Amino acid sequence: MDNQNDGLWQGGPWEQPSPAFPNPPAVRLPKAVSRRSVLRPRRRGRRWPWFLGLFTLIAVICLSTVLLDRYFRPRLILQDHFPSIGGDGFYHQEDEEEYSTEPPSIPRAETGTGVTVPLEPPQGEKLDYIQIYQRALPSAVSIEALTGQGGSAGSGVVLTQDGYIITNAHVVAGASEVRVIFHNNQRMSASLVGFDAAEDLAVLKVDAQGLTPARFGDSNTLQVGEPVAALGDSLGYRATLTNGIVSSLVREVEVDGITMALIQTSAAINFGNSGGPLLNQYGQVMGINTIKIVTEDGSAEGLGFAIPSARIKYVADRLIAGEEVQTGVFGFTVNTVPVEGGGLELIDVEEDSGAWASGLRPGDILAAANGAPISGIEDLTLVKLGLGPGDTVSLTYLRNGERFTVDVALIAR
Repeated sequence: MDNQNDGLWQGGPWEQPSPAFPNPPAVRLPKAVSRRSVLRPRRRGRRWPWFLGLFTLIAVICLSTVLLDRYFRPRLILQDHFPSIGGDGFYHQEDEEEYSTEPPSIPRAETGTGVTVPLEPPQGEKLDYIQIYQRALPSAVSIEALTGQGGSAGSGVVLTQDGYIITNAHVVAGASEVRVIFHNNQRMSASLVGFDAAEDLAVLKVDAQGLTPARFGDSNTLQVGEPVAALGDSLGYRATLTNGIVSSLVREVEVDGITMALIQTSAAINFGNSGGPLLNQYGQVMGINTIKIVTEDGSAEGLGFAIPSARIKYVADRLIAGEEVQTGVFGFTVNTVPVEGGGLELIDVEEDSGAWASGLRPGDILAAANGAPISGIEDLTLVKLGLGPGDTVSLTYLRNGERFTVDVALIAR
């Protein structure tokens, strides 16, 4: 098994959106159709017509492959650049663009204030989409970030009544000034509490009182098929609500070689949605919208992704505390194919890991984590979302027909 299955995503370089509608970036996924070289056979005497025909056939196949690749190639779009409309009235898109992963050069806010992200269980009556919108709107904000190259725009979520704001790191990366716009059109300059490009999360602070904090739910309570809604500034249209369902609880998406464990949703996520909330049917924030997959022919639909609230809490709590954010791993490798009867077989255990110290060895069968049955690698990933190095997980394993339960401390990647 690849080591990427043993850890959490780390983020990556991110795009920056712009109110001035710059060209949107795209991070490419593996190509659906591979490119092939054009063969140039030599001509030999009177047999040239046969080779010419073969050459023509190969050239046509290769050209078709290239055209199909360009037409059907899937892309990851990081959602806070707006599409660029040129003077000819047509949409234009550049193939590649690099983006800053540096923190914004804005005033720094105090850390160590004791503020944390509270995760609530599902509670109250289920809401319809009208009620979800009305409840979430006062807690959703627009974000403008000014850079040396122009500006960018995205969305954010109010964490506290006194002005803590959570958004994507790539929304504000490299900015010289950041402004927060509230639902009543009030604009305020923001300072920076914490920033982590690897986790793609940032915490801002505005000098305010009496704001309406969002209610954060526990993403570990989500179920596939559950209704959700995305709220944000789609294409610059303020406070746009789109609905869908949870398509996957933990989807590992690779961006620039880094694997991210994200919630997949069919709710439409567009340019400008980055940093905005993914809401459940109780109006709770279950994730922060961050990326989507598109194809040039528009055939990919309903492939949006959000950072789970369990991970948001772990990262934001440490950013606000002024602490380093680290990824915690178990320190073992498992076979991703479950064994008969359920559970995952340990293939390798690092000798300097907490798993080894707790007695786990290759050949053991992991049966449960924190009391919940393990049916796949996703179950281990979900357990780690809200944890870091030093945090412990109760693992139940089988060895020679006997059942054991031990506490395993995660180690730093």
